[in-house]
Amino acid sequence: MNSFGRLFRVTTFGESHGPALGAVVDGCPAGVALGEAEIQEALNRRRPGQSSLTSERREADRVEILSGVFQGKTLGTPIAALVRNTDQRPQDYDASAFEDRLGHADAIWRERFRHRDHRGGGRSSGRETLGRVIGGAIAEALLARELPSVRIVAWVEQIGTVAAADAPPGLDRIAVDSHPTRCPDPLAAARMAEAIVAAKVAGDSLGGVAALRIEGLPAGLGEPVFGKLKSRLADGLAGIGTVTGVLWGPRRLLEALAEPGSSFHAGPETYGGIQGGMSNGRPIELRILCKPPSTLAARAKAGRHDPCILPRVVPVLEAMAALVLADLWLQLLAQPHRVE
Repeated sequence: MNSFGRLFRVTTFGESHGPALGAVVDGCPAGVALGEAEIQEALNRRRPGQSSLTSERREADRVEILSGVFQGKTLGTPIAALVRNTDQRPQDYDASAFEDRLGHADAIWRERFRHRDHRGGGRSSGRETLGRVIGGAIAEALLARELPSVRIVAWVEQIGTVAAADAPPGLDRIAVDSHPTRCPDPLAAARMAEAIVAAKVAGDSLGGVAALRIEGLPAGLGEPVFGKLKSRLADGLAGIGTVTGVLWGPRRLLEALAEPGSSFHAGPETYGGIQGGMSNGRPIELRILCKPPSTLAARAKAGRHDPCILPRVVPVLEAMAALVLADLWLQLLAQPHRVE
């Protein structure tokens, strides 16, 4: 599947070393303030080449809105947005056409489809997330109109063995983006940067943990049985290639699970803002486990790769959360039994 969502639906397209990538968003209502600048801001946070800690591929990731927007507002018709690749080097992957790379799904793609794009992994490349970020930016534009109190912010909490202190209340994206690791703890951020550089020099890679906080949601988003808010968020976040697990609740959730129910249920913060499958009006926190990148420079014959994807996955996590929330909000509005 290349589409995500029910009423607010994003379809992504394009390959890592093809001519372009992009997204088509269907279901966004008319009249939402939107321009290329809002989407570009989101793409700038995801693009490669931001610092010495990321891939050396140089892409401006300039977005072009092709349809669905007129005079700075959405038309209610499908919104198509395109980003052209300008620094692709498909020849770097010629050897991969005949070899299965360690940690990649090359053999599975060949078995399933009998044909695959070996140029940087094609659709299985992390560059595919560009379309998700486009969709997330449009979803955030809708949320800004419909639920202006909602705030979504993600940050890096651990890289390798280096763990950050708890993030402060009111953390915003400006604070997160103040360091190239996207860790708001300055001391931990410096140590993380050193660890990433060391892994890069050694031709190795590092994984870790990102955190995601959602504030300002009204109570009642999500469904009590199927379509729970936590399952929809897990679906969106776990669909990102690097993600290997999602935990709901505060950072100390694993410790709290060892406590008896009388202690576990004593504080509403234990639930992490979701009860009975629905938002309860309190902040939601999640921890997202991210594996080390599969491509190791020490083994790759060519190409440009991230030694650690966590700094660049932050805007992708935010985008997927926004897509889930926009979709659930439209579903709530569409329910005939909704009481105002």
